[in-house]
Order: sequence, then C-alpha cells, then structure tokens
Amino acid sequence: MATPTAGPKTMELRSIDWIPPKERHGSPVSLFFLWFAANSSITALVTGGLFVLLGNSALWSIPAIIIGNLIGGFITALHSAQGPQLGVPQMIQSRAQFGYYGAILPLVLALIIYIGFYATGLVLGGQALATLLHVSVRFGAVIFAVFSTVLAIAGYKWIHKFSHAASVLSGIVFVLLLIIILGGPMRSDITANTSFALAPFILGISLSASWQLTFGPYIADYSRYLPESTSQKSTIGWTFAGSFVGATLAMTVGAFAAQIGGDAFSEHQVGFLSGLAGSFFWLVLLAVVVGKLTGNTLSSYGGFMSLATIVTAVARHEVIKPRARSIYVLIISLFAVVIALLASDNFVAVFTDFLMFLLYFMTPWSAINLVDYYLVRHKKYDVDALFQRNGPYGTINKGAFVAYFAAVLVQIPFMNSSLYVGPVANLFGGAEIAWLIGLVVAGGLYLLIARIKGVGREPASSDDVSSPHYERYAQ
Repeated sequence: MATPTAGPKTMELRSIDWIPPKERHGSPVSLFFLWFAANSSITALVTGGLFVLLGNSALWSIPAIIIGNLIGGFITALHSAQGPQLGVPQMIQSRAQFGYYGAILPLVLALIIYIGFYATGLVLGGQALATLLHVSVRFGAVIFAVFSTVLAIAGYKWIHKFSHAASVLSGIVFVLLLIIILGGPMRSDITANTSFALAPFILGISLSASWQLTFGPYIADYSRYLPESTSQKSTIGWTFAGSFVGATLAMTVGAFAAQIGGDAFSEHQVGFLSGLAGSFFWLVLLAVVVGKLTGNTLSSYGGFMSLATIVTAVARHEVIKPRARSIYVLIISLFAVVIALLASDNFVAVFTDFLMFLLYFMTPWSAINLVDYYLVRHKKYDVDALFQRNGPYGTINKGAFVAYFAAVLVQIPFMNSSLYVGPVANLFGGAEIAWLIGLVVAGGLYLLIARIKGVGREPASSDDVSSPHYERYAQ
C-alpha cells in the first residue's frame, strides 16, 4: 500500500483523483471559515451595491439580500455533503449524470465561472493593491494574480488555513464599516429613502441567489478531504452558515455604500470604502486583498481541476503529475489576468451581465446534480466508475441533456439581462425569476426521466481502498 501523497504541512499533490481514507482529515467547522472568507469579499460587496444601482433603496435591499442568500445558499450547501461521501472534486461527479464525455459541457461552463470570478476579483484586488502600494491598478492585478497562483499551487490544506485568518479580518472590517455608516451622519442618507419597487426587489433576490448558486461547482472540492464518517448535517450546516453570514454581511455593506456614495462608489469601490474608514483605510485595503485572495484562489484551484478533467477525458489519460498540476494553475491565472486587464474600465456592467448569464446556465446543472445525488441514486455511487470511459455511467447521458436544455430554453421568456429581456420579464417590469423556473424544470424533468429509465436501481460498488482506482492514484 502506497503512503499518502501529502501530509498536513506539505504541498498538495493530488488533483482530480479520489482521496483515499488514509489521507482524509479535518473538521467540517473549517468549512465555515472557508466559505465566510470567500463570501465576505469585495466582490460580494459590489454585488450588494448593484441592488441600489438597479433601483432598490438600501433598506429594501436588505430583505432581498437575505431571501436570495437563504435560498441560493441552502441549495449550494447541499453539494458540500458530496465531498466526504465521494472523495472526488465536484465536477468529476457530474459524469454520473451527464456521462464521461457528456460532463465536458458543465465542466466548460464551470471553467467559465472560475475564470470569470477570478478576473473580476483581480480587478478589485488590483484596486486595493494599487492604493496600498502606490502602483497602477493593472500592475496591482498582476501582483494579485501571482499571490493567487502560489496559494492555489500549495493546495487544499493551505487554502483552508489561509481562510481562517481571512475570515476573521474580513468580519472585523465589514462590521467596522457598518458601525461607521450607521453610527454617524451618513445614516440619514440611508433612512431618507424607503421607497419600494417590486421588479428591482425581485431582481435583487435573483442577484444574491445567483451569487450563491455560482459557487455550486466549487463546493465539494473543499470538503472532499474530510473523513467519510463526517456528519452530513454538519458539512451542509457549516457550509451554509459561512456562505450565508459572509455574503449577507458584505452585500448589506455594499448596498449602504452605494446609497451614500453614488457615482463615487460606482467608479472606484475600493477607494470609496477605504475613504470611509478614515485613518483605518489600510485595514480596509488589507481586508480586500486577503478576502479576494481567498476567492481568487478558489477560482484558480477549481479552474485547474476543471481544465485538467476536460483535457484528461479528451486525451484519454487520467494521471496528473505535480508539475502538470502547476502548469494548469498557471494557465488559468494567465487567462484571468488577460480578461481582467481588458475589463477594468467597465467592471460593474460586465460583472452584472456575467452574474446573470451564469445563473441561467448553472442552475439547471445544480438541480440535476442534486436530484441525482439525493433522490435518484440516494448517495450511492461507484466512484471508480467515474474514471472509466466505458463504465456503467456511459459516455453521454441523453436524459440529462434533455432535462438541462429544456430548463435553459424554458428560462428564455423570463430572462432579464442587458443582452436580452424576455416577454414575461418585460411584462412584469423586469422582475427576474428565470433561475427559479430553470431549477424546478431541470430537477423535475431529470427525476422523471431517471425514474422511467430505472436509473439508480442498479447496485453501486463500495469504495474499497484496495480497489484498482486507489492503487492507480496512490502511486
């Protein structure tokens, strides 16, 4: 039996492969810090600011933020339980629903998510470093990419360790900003406007839900090293708590900042926030850097695994060596840097479109994945078969694609984006519920097709550490 490839204080050497029992470690409590840090970021704060820019008052943005994060956060946290149970990255598990080659479609979409969030994070992280180090925003973005790349190469354990410090700092800073805003004369700027508009309110719920749902392809990546005996409720609960509290706090600060800042906030979010803190401006800048470094690292880390999974499926080889792993991370970082440098001048508009676009395409995937895991196969998978081209999960699962594309198509009349406004959304003044329609249709139709085809009735083999899969990846 081979020894573990990475100890508690070493660089991670695994990538898309299964994590055997001897290498499992940690507590689900760590998931709270990881997801709090990832959600209490400057990007989430900008998302909260969009609530006001789209027509909500700051006060009415708060219930929209809470509702959206509750719904989206709970759905997304359900993915977290798959990590300890299966011991593989989130998107590898999609092969059970879409097939070995069919899973390339959601993998490509996930890759777009990773690179997109990475790029937007570089813009805001670049702003913070530019102010802190007195360099250009573009140069700051490049420096930020280097930090993210190094942490992603270090891997799983170091990402979790770093998130503990990042979550504490971000929590302190965002609470401090709330106290400054609500405890001084700026409070009157917020309470002066209590107007309510239904369409922007519903759109705000969709934005916060989309923020949570786009984490779906990430979630199990950061729980897959936990022991298989880890409580499902604890895994889901700590993931949800970190995501919900972190995002709600950051988005609330963002809505207040947009209300009192107006154009100043829209033009330079980081500069406006650091100005609010007065002599503590450096603490805000440091929190922005540390918080976004967590999020960008998750995007880089997940991006390289998605890219590696696509390449290995097409090239018909499954072993990712440490050097190749580092190269994949560098490729993802390079793409994100290029996009960030091109998108810096129009960030808010680009980011809004990006969030809504992702929501339409990733919600159906999330629904299919969760329905398959909880209702069709009842958490029982042949993990070894996920790595077999001609295994029991097949190459392309037509039923999953029927459910997926039907859900995407049915959303079109309900869409509301800068690229297209559907007739139903237009009829209701721009109210956005397409993501909810897609969630129900994709999950319901996939469940129906699976029941008709008898999916889930076949027995799944156990994950024995002496299986060929373990021997192949433990070398």
